[in-house]
Amino acid sequence: MASDAALAELPAEINCPVCLDNLKDPVTIECGHNFCRFCIQQSWADLQDRFPCPVCCHSCQERDLRSNTQLEKMADTAKAPQTTRGKKKQQGETPLCEKHNRALTLFCEEDLELLCHLCTQPPDHQGHQVRPVAEAASHYRQKLRGYAEVLKKQLADTQKSLSIPNKTCSELRKQVETKKLELRSESELPRQFLECEREVVFSRLADKEKEIEKKLRANITEFSEYNSTVKGLRSQIADCRVLTDAELLLQVKSFNKNSQAPPPAMFSNQLWKEGFSFPFQHSALQRITKTFRVDIILDPETAHPNLTVSEDKKSVQYTERRQDVLDSPKRFIVNTAVLGFPYFHSGRHFWEVEVGDKTNWGIGVCKDSLSTRLRSPAAAQGCWQIRRHGNDYDATGASPLPRLSELKPRDIGVFLDYEMGELSFYNMADKSHIFTFDVIFNEPLRPYFYVGHDSEPLRISIGTD
Repeated sequence: MASDAALAELPAEINCPVCLDNLKDPVTIECGHNFCRFCIQQSWADLQDRFPCPVCCHSCQERDLRSNTQLEKMADTAKAPQTTRGKKKQQGETPLCEKHNRALTLFCEEDLELLCHLCTQPPDHQGHQVRPVAEAASHYRQKLRGYAEVLKKQLADTQKSLSIPNKTCSELRKQVETKKLELRSESELPRQFLECEREVVFSRLADKEKEIEKKLRANITEFSEYNSTVKGLRSQIADCRVLTDAELLLQVKSFNKNSQAPPPAMFSNQLWKEGFSFPFQHSALQRITKTFRVDIILDPETAHPNLTVSEDKKSVQYTERRQDVLDSPKRFIVNTAVLGFPYFHSGRHFWEVEVGDKTNWGIGVCKDSLSTRLRSPAAAQGCWQIRRHGNDYDATGASPLPRLSELKPRDIGVFLDYEMGELSFYNMADKSHIFTFDVIFNEPLRPYFYVGHDSEPLRISIGTD
């Protein structure tokens, strides 16, 4: 009896977890689980870096498949007794009905219960389809065999599906590394371009300096010679006082010739200015403005009630009189601000804003989800801007910007690189860089404009060079 019980437990040990059939050419992998050699090789067919066990997901070495001859013999030994035990079990004693103490020889298809012939009497199973046990068992054995095939296919599909995330992860890592290389290369271009331009300009300035020094020395020589000539004429005039009339007249021709020589021209500093000019079209900013410029318009539905947006949606101005506007959750009601279109989900974008003589303003971008109830939104709330309050300038979440106090910019360029996480500001008067925010953007962004409480308008530049 003990041997029969042990043999009854064998099928669970000799079945492959992948195909659910008896193991064929069984192999043991690194974690100790056993599979058909063909099944495990098929499970790992599309994998490269990581080979998980289908049972415990342990990462294994692909080629570390050890043949298990002992398990193969056990599988062969267990095949014959399985059939015999099945037949014996089918021919064993028939169970009895607990209610009527009669043999359970029938099966109810509706309730899926074994019945004796007394159980079929009304009312419990009246009208139900009832079959003899042997017939019902034969039907369900066939049905389960068919279902086993379906499960086998589902398991194979599942194992194949499990390999896809591993393959996808590997491909994703490659794509990320490729993208990083592209971005590094792309981000190096402006720096390399500026360095190259700087060397060209420095070389040109050095040449111009030598040329100007040469001309200055020549100009000094000309003035020295002219100075000597003038001194000679003065001496000649002094000598004429003691000459006779004839001697004086003999000197007049020479005196007239020397006195009519014009003074040398003063060297113009215009050449110096030309030598130090740095054409804007040679800077990286020029390429940015031409390549990534976007047409920004204001969104009146977001404007504070005291702000008036122009018809072309390019200008906004603060007024003391509150506008009669519709109440909207998108509208700023505390901060005198307005948002712009379009939304930014990715990519690089450039626009210009004319602040003129305004004493209060803020320019930048914010998350589309920024609360309209904030008085002075900062980077922590999802708003990145540079601001002016009277004579003070700052960038939210950053140190003060003293250079702006010196420059007092009237026209500001804004450049957003969504993927690189950079928001840069430029003074368009001298094309100089002001400040750059380094941020990880993960939400849609919108242009942000704080207008303040002075009546000077804030305008979006049309961007003509």
